[in-house]
Amino acid sequence: EEVKKMDGVKFVLRHFPLIQLHKNAWTGARAAEAARILGKGDDYVKKLFDRQSEWSTLDNPEEKLVAYAKEMGLPEEEFLKKLKSDETDKFVSEDSALGNRLKLQGTPTFYVNGEQISANFLKSKVEELLKK
Repeated sequence: EEVKKMDGVKFVLRHFPLIQLHKNAWTGARAAEAARILGKGDDYVKKLFDRQSEWSTLDNPEEKLVAYAKEMGLPEEEFLKKLKSDETDKFVSEDSALGNRLKLQGTPTFYVNGEQISANFLKSKVEELLKK
């Protein structure tokens, strides 16, 4: 969160749903993308991670994911429309394919100027680059 607030930093979130580990990861990524389209993606992703134990093993997580959107003030019908849209699925598919090409092993994974950086060194690397 500190790095995202630094002047000169552009933060880009990509979806890499770990479907082999979490049966609802793809649906969660689609929900996060729907929230992003509606202007609250970062907050929604944080809520998904904070409440992962509530929705990740449900047989049908849609009701819970919609409830999170409503808690955040997102319009229910619009959120559902985006959640189920081909557009949202396409974004998640493209991001997932990129993650596969990069041979990502997990999430979160951070890149700074194209270089993969451990979360432990992320802040110092960004600070170093900003000083240049």
